[in-house]
Amino acid sequence: MRTALIILMILIGIVFVWSVLLQSPKGGGIWMWIGGASASSSNEYGSKKTMEGKLKIISLCTAILFVAIVLVLPYVK
Repeated sequence: MRTALIILMILIGIVFVWSVLLQSPKGGGIWMWIGGASASSSNEYGSKKTMEGKLKIISLCTAILFVAIVLVLPYVK
């Protein structure tokens, strides 16, 4: 059971990283200072907006599952 939880935790971690990296950046943050890029005019119409919503839901669910597994793992033999 412990091995299955560890494998599941690794897979969920990979999906979480994948979903976060696919999200488009919203603010300038530190990249505005480093790159000196101007604010991009991104259109959030059509499939991009729905994809962003799905990626946010996926990243939220995987983060919750990851934390739950981390909290349960020490008590499983």
